[in-house]
Amino acid sequence: MTSRRSTAVLRGLGSLAVAALLLIGVPIGLATLVGWPLPTTIPDSDTLSTAINTGITDTFIVNALAVVAWIAWAQLALAFLIEATAAFKGRQPRDLPIAPGLQAAAARLVAGIVMLVAPLQPARAVAAPPSPPPAVATVESAAVAAPPSIAAPVIDLRAQLACDTPSWPTTEPAPALVAAPTRTVSVERHDTYWAIAERELDDGLRWQEIRALNVGRTMVDGHVLTAADESLRSGWVLDLPAEEPTVTSPEPVASEVVVVDGDNLWDMSEDRLAVDLERPPTDPEVEPYWIDVMDANRDRLVDPANPSLIHPGQVLVLPPTGHEPAPPPPPPADPVEPESPQPEPAPESEAEAPPPATEPAPTTTTTIVPTTTAPTSTVESLPQHEKAEPTADDQPETATGSDSELGWWLAFGGLSSVALAVGAKRHIQRRRREFALEHDGADLPAPVPDQRQVHQTVVAMADEDLIAELQYALGELSVDFADSGVPCRPRLVRHSADSLEVLLDQPATVIPDGWRAEGDGLVLTLEHDINLNVDLDGPSCPAPLMVTIGQPDEGAHLYLDLEVEGVLALEGDVEAARRLARSILTELALTPLADSNRVITIGDLVDPEAAGLPQLTHKETWHDFADDLTAWATGSHSALTLNDWPNAFVGRGHDPNHDALMPMVVVATKPPPPELLDLLVDSQPSAVAVVVADAFEGALTTIHCDAEEICLDDLDVSFTPQQVDATALEDMGRLFNIPDPDDDPGDGVGEDHREGFDLDGPASEPPTSAEPDAETEEAAEVAEETVEPPGPPTYEILVRLLGEIRVEGAEKTMHAKATSVTAYLALNRTVTSDALEEAVWFGASGSSNRKRLLETMTRCRDAIGSQHLPPNERGSYTIGPGVRTDVEIFEWHVAQVQRQEPADAIESYRSALDLVTGRPFSYTNTGRASFGWVDFEHQATTWEGRIAGVAKAFTELCLDNDQPDVAIATLRRLIQAAPLNGGVVAALMRVHIATGDRSAADHLYQEHAAALDQADLGDP
Repeated sequence: MTSRRSTAVLRGLGSLAVAALLLIGVPIGLATLVGWPLPTTIPDSDTLSTAINTGITDTFIVNALAVVAWIAWAQLALAFLIEATAAFKGRQPRDLPIAPGLQAAAARLVAGIVMLVAPLQPARAVAAPPSPPPAVATVESAAVAAPPSIAAPVIDLRAQLACDTPSWPTTEPAPALVAAPTRTVSVERHDTYWAIAERELDDGLRWQEIRALNVGRTMVDGHVLTAADESLRSGWVLDLPAEEPTVTSPEPVASEVVVVDGDNLWDMSEDRLAVDLERPPTDPEVEPYWIDVMDANRDRLVDPANPSLIHPGQVLVLPPTGHEPAPPPPPPADPVEPESPQPEPAPESEAEAPPPATEPAPTTTTTIVPTTTAPTSTVESLPQHEKAEPTADDQPETATGSDSELGWWLAFGGLSSVALAVGAKRHIQRRRREFALEHDGADLPAPVPDQRQVHQTVVAMADEDLIAELQYALGELSVDFADSGVPCRPRLVRHSADSLEVLLDQPATVIPDGWRAEGDGLVLTLEHDINLNVDLDGPSCPAPLMVTIGQPDEGAHLYLDLEVEGVLALEGDVEAARRLARSILTELALTPLADSNRVITIGDLVDPEAAGLPQLTHKETWHDFADDLTAWATGSHSALTLNDWPNAFVGRGHDPNHDALMPMVVVATKPPPPELLDLLVDSQPSAVAVVVADAFEGALTTIHCDAEEICLDDLDVSFTPQQVDATALEDMGRLFNIPDPDDDPGDGVGEDHREGFDLDGPASEPPTSAEPDAETEEAAEVAEETVEPPGPPTYEILVRLLGEIRVEGAEKTMHAKATSVTAYLALNRTVTSDALEEAVWFGASGSSNRKRLLETMTRCRDAIGSQHLPPNERGSYTIGPGVRTDVEIFEWHVAQVQRQEPADAIESYRSALDLVTGRPFSYTNTGRASFGWVDFEHQATTWEGRIAGVAKAFTELCLDNDQPDVAIATLRRLIQAAPLNGGVVAALMRVHIATGDRSAADHLYQEHAAALDQADLGDP
């Protein structure tokens, strides 16, 4: 008896024992221990009164439970009888209106008992069966398919299982264009109709089609789907709607199989499904096909009433399973070669005929002899007299032909990380929402066909609940450690659907409730259920730099917290180390385990195509980022020291929204300079981590990388690596980019908003010759040498307020919220968290926007650097001296006038007015929700009046010094930038009138009146 037969017998014996216990043992036990549970007489009034006064007795409770047990037993017995009858007759059992689960349990018991009886039947059916003659199946391999009338070939299933590449011969008529058949999908854990529609059909709105297609179908556990069913159970198989017509072959015909000693219909059905599915099938998958096999062989059975009675040598039919491999595409037609001058062109008939020296192609003959041992097969293949046309697989990969390779990476490489898949899915959805908000009324661009498969894979791999459970458990642990004063934190986490194990950086002296400790408190195992419906009273992202680094076993993910490691070196195979580094930066740029990370890459690890990844900043050298990195490492370390927090994990348990604990990770190809490395090591612990894909002295942790395995040296832990190559990273970046139909970022940030104003032309400069300029420059140099007055404010970042609000000098595009935060801070220099939140989210509901403020501050620091936006201390934000506003420079130039000669004073006025690029403190309509503080503080009208006053003083000074042309040129440019400023218009009209050009003044007035009328602002 084979191991499979032994397993079937053992399962059958177990099912028989359980059935006997439930159907016979339960009633005997109830009758013996309880007896008759119902009252034998009708109670009188005295008995009822006594029962009311004394309460319910123990005997009554026992009898009531016995009645419930009898009812359940009766339903189970009825279900067992129905299932057994259906199995004996080979029919589909009908559903019974009984308690849920009882009929499914009865069906499993009956299936197990049938598996026990089936292998024992053939041995006693026929004693010494005669050996049947060999059956020969001939399949013609020719250009024309065999006619449907040819009998199905006889196949020994044992031979097919012995082959590495089994095939099931079928007749293959010419393919035809037909409607695509419905596909099926297996319901997974936590699946919904919406999730399946989004994953399989790339459109969650089609969930109703799936439900309508499956209403009335019976699932594997006997449940019949109705339109009211919203929840799905794992293991159900649902039909999916067809999408488009496809070229397909007719349904495969049934194949015949020869029974050998020890066969039974269940095992034969299971073997056939295993061949087509290319994996062992489950019992719910085997059961419906087993019934189909019995129905297909009614006329071939010795006893149709007993389908389990078969004998060796018997030929049975195996109907199609519905899981057959897709048929090969039809051979392409011979290409028609273009006519070319040849000496003697062959006739068409000769061109189509094979060369005379080649004999007619023989047929392929497969001879299969049914026997108890493995049969032999003789196959004669067609001789190849000419080279076959290259297939798609043989073609060289093109720029657009990397879909399959990318899909492979998504399924088995980068997106084997559930965290990366969830983060990617969320970012795609976020980008689409942002596009809809920024382009009111614009249709979302159609997805690029090359990225469609990538998006589907992302959705399929994203297990939101699994990540939510991990976040919740870590958040609980963070609060527990903070409350108990435990100074440790998770270093390595192994997480799967059914377990969560945490390796701490040091043993825990106090074990939190719901966790089991091992290894003197160094390893914690979660032992309580996570209820995601209960709000977590703690940080939602306590370990934002926790990243997937590999898979220790199938179905589990291994996470490493980079904050613990501080400075990490990836050594060994260089390319393997770089792939792991790319995986780390990709996941952390998208991670759902953090609200927002700052991810910086230094060196040539990524290409510009990866710029679509959020929070990813590229620097060429360590020097380009040293100031920013130093500021944040020292700032976060100081915050931990000031609050007496042992690490950032515990700190977030105390204060989940502490600004100084926002995470930063640097992923580089080369180590940092020695002095910077020393500072990073001395600043531990902090909210900063550094990963270098190279070996170097001074690393706090080292991971040895090979192509197939990586190892944490100090823990002696090895596992399959998580890797991403450069091409896959570029494709991920392209996936997140949504093309802008009008190249408008939507918030008025990152552009030159002075379009239409010729700031460098004659209108911007007074019509003077080069000699006065040279004299002025020389005089300025002399004055500088003698007096040495302080110069205008210097800056690295300039915030433009005298026009449309924007930030100049930022390394990344800043959208409305980040621009508003930076502008408000630059204008006020120091602002409390509450005041900043109220200003930027002006008029918002009473709910707190502190979490959004933290995310926005991270984006601001990503754009202008932490050295300009240090961590929040004592509830207030400050901005560094390297950030200035044009308002400050404007006021500095105006202030210089009081101690300057007229010529210099005119130049100072002009320099101040040249800073005006539009209506002051203006913003786009799409950014209005971010700049409520501008209107509340009347910034625009205040500065319009201020500019008008300076323009008037400038005009009078020019007229007094006989320089009207200078005033006209400057004021014209100013009006072009801000045409609605009445004070500036009045100043220019004053110059025209003073110079006798009344018509120019009238024309200017008419233009101003028209501009006011167009803006619906009334008469001037």
